[in-house]
Amino acid sequence: MTAQPPTIVAFPPAPAPAIALIMSAAYVGQELAAEFGYLPPSFLPVGTQRLYEYQRPRFPPGTEIHLALPESFVPSETDRARMAQLGLVPLALPDGLSLGEAVVFALNLVGGPDQPVTILHGDTLVDGVPAVASDSVGVATACEGYSWAEAAVEGDRIVGLETVHAGASRQKARPILCGVFAFAHGTALVRAMTRARGDFIHGLMLYGAERRLRVHEVAAWHDFGHVQTFFRSRRMVASARSFNMLRIDGRVARKSSADSAKMQAEARWLAAVPPTIRIYAARLMQHGTDEQLGCFYETEYAYLPTLAELFVFATCGRGAWARMMEACEAFLAAAASIRDPSGAKSATARATGDAALATLVLAKTEARLRQFADQTGFPIDAPLWLDGRPLPSLTAMAADLTGYVDLNSGRAACVMHGDFCLSNILYDSRVQRIRVIDPRGFVAAGQPSIYGDLRYDMAKLVHSIIGRYDQIIAGRYHIPPGDGARFAINFEQAPHHAWLEEMLHAMTIDGLAMASREIHAISICLFLSMLPLHADRPDRQRAFIANALRLYARLDQSLERAA
Repeated sequence: MTAQPPTIVAFPPAPAPAIALIMSAAYVGQELAAEFGYLPPSFLPVGTQRLYEYQRPRFPPGTEIHLALPESFVPSETDRARMAQLGLVPLALPDGLSLGEAVVFALNLVGGPDQPVTILHGDTLVDGVPAVASDSVGVATACEGYSWAEAAVEGDRIVGLETVHAGASRQKARPILCGVFAFAHGTALVRAMTRARGDFIHGLMLYGAERRLRVHEVAAWHDFGHVQTFFRSRRMVASARSFNMLRIDGRVARKSSADSAKMQAEARWLAAVPPTIRIYAARLMQHGTDEQLGCFYETEYAYLPTLAELFVFATCGRGAWARMMEACEAFLAAAASIRDPSGAKSATARATGDAALATLVLAKTEARLRQFADQTGFPIDAPLWLDGRPLPSLTAMAADLTGYVDLNSGRAACVMHGDFCLSNILYDSRVQRIRVIDPRGFVAAGQPSIYGDLRYDMAKLVHSIIGRYDQIIAGRYHIPPGDGARFAINFEQAPHHAWLEEMLHAMTIDGLAMASREIHAISICLFLSMLPLHADRPDRQRAFIANALRLYARLDQSLERAA
C-alpha cells in the first residue's frame, strides 16, 4: 500500500491578548500643580492612596495594564512596589508628546500582533469600562464649563467629535467623552493617530471612519483633571475610622457614631470656640440624633486637601510648605492665647494644662499599653531590639518618656484641638490658612471642654511630621516580616520631609519650643497609646511599635538607661 501523507490540521491563530494603557504621561496643569506640585495625574492623592490604586480595579482581572508616565518622572521605590503588586507596568514616555503621539509611542513599545487596546486617561476614574475589543467610546454628561470633546451620535454610533471650549454656548447638550476607550485593533489605532499627527480627537475620527465607533455610557464618571472636578470626585473615597461614619453630599459632611458622647464633644467644640479660633475651624451646620445612625453633626464640606495628602503624596515646593507651616503656627498661637477662664478662679489644679496633660498622656499611655497586652498577648515588659540594637520594653520606655513631661509647669489650660494631626488639617492655598476638623472636644471622658494643654497639640503635629504617622496609615513604609521582639522600619523619603523637620524645629509657640524633648516624648507616647485602637491591623500595630522605638532612640541617642 502506498503510504498516505500525514493530515495537516490548520488551527486559527490564537487571539492576541488585550492590553490596557493608562495614559498619564504628562504632568498635571497649573491649577492642580499649585495644590499638589507637579505630578502625573495617576499619582494625584485621593485620601490615603494614589489615583492609580483606584484605577487598576476598574479593569478586568488578567488584563495587561501599562501605566504611561513622563520619562522625567521617577516613581519612588514604594510606588514601584505598589504598582508591581497591582500588576501595573510603568512605561516611561518622552516628555512633551501630545496625547495621540503618546498613544502611538506606547503601543509601539508594548504592542505585539494586532491586539485589542483599552485606554483610560490618567486623570479619569469610571465605573463601567467598555468591553474589550468593542470599538466603543465612553461617554457621560457634564455640567462644568471646561473644554471637553463632545460626541454627535446617531443611534449608538458616533458620527462626529468636536472639542467645545470653556464658555462656548451649546444649542443642545451632547455626550461628553469621559476618557475611556476600547479599540478592537491596535494597529488601526496607531495608523489613525499617525495620520492625525498626534491629534487624539482627529485620530479617533479617522479610526471611526475605518471602523465603526459606538458610544458606551459609563455608570459613573469622576474627573480628576481640574481643581473643581478633582475635589468633587474625591468625595467618592471619603473615609472615616471604624467607630464613626462619614457621609458627604457635596454641601455638608455628616459625621455620625454610636459613641454619642464623642460626637457631642466634637460638635460642642466647633460651636463653642471663640471667633478668633472659629476662623480656623470647620463650620458647624447642625447636630443631633438620627434613629439609624446615632448621634451626628454636620459641617460645611470644604473642597480642600488635607496636609496628610500633601505630606504623603504631593511634591509641593519649599515655599509652599513654609506657608503651610506658618498657617499651622498661626492657629496654635491663637489657641494658646485663649486661656480657660475657670483656671484663675479654681482653687485646685483641675483647670491647668498640667492636669490635662496628666490625663491625656500619663494615665492614657499606661492604660492603653495594658489593653494592648490583654488583646494581643504582646510582652510589653520584655526588652526589644531595633536594627539589632537593644532597647527597653514598652512599659520601661513609657515610664522613661513620661519623665520628660513637666507636670509642674503651672501652664494655664488653653484652647486645644486635641487631634492636631495632618489628616485633620485642611489647607486653603488661596487665603493661606488652615481649617481644622474632628476636634477632640474633651480631656476627661464625659466632660466636654474646648480647653486642654498646648503641648498636646504641638506633640500631635510632631507625631505626624517627624513621627510619620500618616505614612504608616497610608502604608508608605517597609518593615521586615515579623520577628518577635526584633524590629526595623523604613519610610518612603521625599525632599519636603527634611524641610518640614527643619521648619518644625524652628517653631516656638507661647514660649514652648517644638524641638524640646518634652514635646517629642509626648509624641512617642501617642504611638504607644494608640496601639489597641488598631486591633484590626496587626501589621500597623507592629509598625507603631517599630516607629516608637525609632523615635525613642532618636530622642536619647546615648540610651544609657537601656544598656
